[in-house]
Amino acid sequence: ALQWLFAMLATSAEIILGPDSLMKPPGEPPWIRDTKYRHFTPAMVHLSTEAGLSTEYRLFSASKARYTDQAPAADHATAPEETHAEETQAEAAGGAGHRRLAKANGTDAAFEELLKLMPLIGDLVERAGAGAERYTAPGDNIASLPAPPQPNFMAPGAKVKQVSWPSLFEPRHLVCGGPELEGRAPVVLALTARGVGASVHIGQDEEDVRAQPFSLDGLGAFGRIAGAGWTSNGLQLVTAAGDLLECPGRGASANGVWPCRKSENAPLPVLVGTELVAAAVVEANDASTEPLVAIVLKHAPQYVSLYRASGGTWHPAGEVHVPLGFGPRPSLTLAGQELTIVFASGEVHRRHLRSGVSTLHPPPVGVVAREFRAACSLPTGEVLRLALKQAGSAWGPELITAA
Repeated sequence: ALQWLFAMLATSAEIILGPDSLMKPPGEPPWIRDTKYRHFTPAMVHLSTEAGLSTEYRLFSASKARYTDQAPAADHATAPEETHAEETQAEAAGGAGHRRLAKANGTDAAFEELLKLMPLIGDLVERAGAGAERYTAPGDNIASLPAPPQPNFMAPGAKVKQVSWPSLFEPRHLVCGGPELEGRAPVVLALTARGVGASVHIGQDEEDVRAQPFSLDGLGAFGRIAGAGWTSNGLQLVTAAGDLLECPGRGASANGVWPCRKSENAPLPVLVGTELVAAAVVEANDASTEPLVAIVLKHAPQYVSLYRASGGTWHPAGEVHVPLGFGPRPSLTLAGQELTIVFASGEVHRRHLRSGVSTLHPPPVGVVAREFRAACSLPTGEVLRLALKQAGSAWGPELITAA
């Protein structure tokens, strides 16, 4: 009885209110005509394009595209009619051209869109180089990518240096001793991407060497290290964001801390948000102390870009092609005019920057189940590789040379 009484009272209320209603049913589809607006016209069918309808009554309203590179809101507020007129003229002149390209410089906008596609293109190149399945159309003639050269059975075997490393140490970079260390036993520095390092003195007659751990101080605000190198001022670092840091001196202090600071050189000329996956730095081979830097960008891993500092600014100094099919993340080192590219397979490519002469060092024989991280040239001309080997559930570093 109470339900019938409630239904009669509600019906009476709707009859009295007529087109007005106390509330709108939740979840009402947008194509259902709202009875509150029936008094606008006597017609039983209303169109959403009728001029007499309320501005709030629309069956469909197109969304507005908004971009991060739009002009400031103050400019639009001052002259909205002029902005709309400019957009209309741009659309009329460009036909189906994108409104974003009409507002900004067309070349800059096109390069920005192309830069966003570079990671996808790099992934495609990586898949093709890794031997992934490729689809071709009839008549296509695609040359197969060269397979990594394998050492022959007479190639020299690997010799692992006996080094006592710190625990939980997985370095990414390897730096051989600079000019200030000449006349002493060869010194190499192994560095992680976050600034933890260990120095190793490698003597010709030494069988077991203990690595001296240290930490680089002052890197917290600059992020990950992409590469390093020795100069006359000490250790030089290149971050993943393109900043240059310097750590003066020949090594860490007695307490194991090596202070670092931002270099006087300007940051590398890379786009904001661009990430460096590998880098190397060395002093120019002349009377000046201005550095030469080699970098590999994340969105363009198939090229090594060279930059030389001159007059406080960076200038392009060349470009070296990275061989395909050896992995997506190479490692770089610079020594004088020689560029060294190292792959995770252990293969080392050395390229003289002036003469263009290339030298290939295949992976060492008898070294399996290892991930090679970096390599550098010792004063004797020997190539020293840094690798990680899994021992149980942990990974540990190794220094490997050809026997």
